[in-house]
Amino acid sequence: MQGRSSAPRVLITLSLLPLLLAFTVVFTPAAPVSAAKDRGEVNSDDGSGNANDQGKGGDGAGAAGRSSDPTGQSSKEPPYTASPLPTAQIDGVAWGQLVVGDVVYVVGDFKTARPAGAPKGQQEVPRSNILAYDINTGQLIEDFAPTLNGAGRSLALSEDGKTLYVAGEFDKVNNEWHSRLAAFDISHGHGTLISSFQPVFSTTVKDIAVAGDTLYVGGYFTKVNNQQRTRLAALKASTGELLDWTASAEGPNAQVYAIEVSPDHSKVVIGGSFSTVNGSSKPGYGMALLSASTGEVLPMPVNDTVRTAGEKAAIFDIAVDEDGFYGTAYSAVGRLDEANLEGSFKADWNGNLVWLEPCHGDTYGIAPTKDTVYTVGHAHSCETIYGFPNMPEVRKDGQHPLYVRAMAFTNSPDITIRHQGVVDGYQDWSTSGYKSPTIIGWYPDLEAGKYTGMSQAAYKVDVTDSYVLMVGEFVEANGTTQQGIVRYPKRAGQPTLPPEGKAETLAAKAEVTASGSVKVGFKATWDRDDPTLTYSLYRDDETTPVATEKISDTRWALKSHSLEDTTCAPGDHTYRLVVSDPSGNTITAQIPSVTVPQTAQNNKEKGKKAQPAAEAKDAAKDADQGGNQQDADEDQAADEDQAADEEDDN
Repeated sequence: MQGRSSAPRVLITLSLLPLLLAFTVVFTPAAPVSAAKDRGEVNSDDGSGNANDQGKGGDGAGAAGRSSDPTGQSSKEPPYTASPLPTAQIDGVAWGQLVVGDVVYVVGDFKTARPAGAPKGQQEVPRSNILAYDINTGQLIEDFAPTLNGAGRSLALSEDGKTLYVAGEFDKVNNEWHSRLAAFDISHGHGTLISSFQPVFSTTVKDIAVAGDTLYVGGYFTKVNNQQRTRLAALKASTGELLDWTASAEGPNAQVYAIEVSPDHSKVVIGGSFSTVNGSSKPGYGMALLSASTGEVLPMPVNDTVRTAGEKAAIFDIAVDEDGFYGTAYSAVGRLDEANLEGSFKADWNGNLVWLEPCHGDTYGIAPTKDTVYTVGHAHSCETIYGFPNMPEVRKDGQHPLYVRAMAFTNSPDITIRHQGVVDGYQDWSTSGYKSPTIIGWYPDLEAGKYTGMSQAAYKVDVTDSYVLMVGEFVEANGTTQQGIVRYPKRAGQPTLPPEGKAETLAAKAEVTASGSVKVGFKATWDRDDPTLTYSLYRDDETTPVATEKISDTRWALKSHSLEDTTCAPGDHTYRLVVSDPSGNTITAQIPSVTVPQTAQNNKEKGKKAQPAAEAKDAAKDADQGGNQQDADEDQAADEDQAADEEDDN
């Protein structure tokens, strides 16, 4: 019985050998390694002061599905840069644009155009409320210069691509009578006025859309071709003949700002300031789905949720794709019973809400792709979706509230809207579990203009495979003169904007630790078109960094960080901190010399020697304790066996 205890002791001793060998390997001094932990998508804070749990699932903590707050900004790299391309300019405001092949047609309220970079008043040529430019070069097209005697508001293209329709406030084109709507033949050249196309509207046409041989029209008019039509009408696209299709949008200051047709041509979706459509306000308050054949109001559950209309509020823009329609909203009302949304939304073609983006601040234009949605306006708080709060921004003429003039979002319901940041005058969307897309780190810098007196920047945005295009009344793009029209390219092969700030904004400072390493503390910065930046620490004149970290701090939650040089020798050392984006743009902060004393190096070496010995000693102690416990257990078992044998003998 006693012989059973000897084998386990031998096995325990043998089992310690790999452990002791492992300690020897682990604590053998290695070659200097510069790589710090790659944070990737992980942020330690969501921008609201709430720590998140991303990246903490290695111990099984995340396996149980523990929820964490979103970081407020997607780690996704924006598809387009925020670096503006030189583009033709105007002297006023542009309200609409349309891409036809390599040509971009623009309409608005302006009298001249000029080349990219030219100050206002220089190198100007006449352009009366309409122009065209080359999408790839940004240069004005010289042989397209018709004259509109009033502002142009929107454009549309026939399905065969041969006819360009222009709508607005004019009543003459090239001195011919064309009341608020005209057509150009673009089958040969950039456009020749079609004199025979002459429908007559009583006043402004705001938007138009084509489906087959039908041209749907929305605006402020009450008569078309001397027949009653209240803000909505349909024409034969080939002739301008008024069709029987009827629907009416009414209410104080009722206007139809936007009109689009579903891809299958069965439905017409409208947005505006009207409070009823065909007598209905639900749907019909600021938006409606209509039958493309009859004009009757169709079910639209999203209008039970989003209700923005009236004299100082509207659904301003509508965009469509195969999945549904998108809308933007603005409000200057301050009463939730009249207008409850500033921001944007998406609904499916049955009218059901898919997502809602409630960033405070008017939103004017919207352009979706399969994965990304682009908006323009003046957002100033996205706290409810974990984005930026109301915060100051320094402009050329001093400090102002932050207005984000252009944004991008994921095209998916990612985030449950929260209460935080909601203030008086804004709808609390957190009470019903509504979902929002996630902000993408794409922030073009536009300087607002004053032409309309509204002090806004972009009003319309469109996206192609190669460019994001904007028009409005802005006067600068990224600090450079660029009035009314601008392009942003796909990022492949194109320069992006550098990280924001200067060397001094990093506030980099070095200190020698007790262990003899050098720690450099700094404050992170941000980038307008790259959500993740690389921070590299270089010692003396070396070209290989001693430490590197990727950081994804957001514009509204820039935190303090540090990088550490654990391989420095005693003596004087200088350091430089380099912040770089994926395109190679950098900010470099030079750090004053620091002295690493010999005593610190001695402490470092003593620590290296003492640590493995201490840990090996602890391991041996643990093993000995384990062996003693094993002996005790085995002795107890032997005593119990002996007692049992004696009992059997009795």
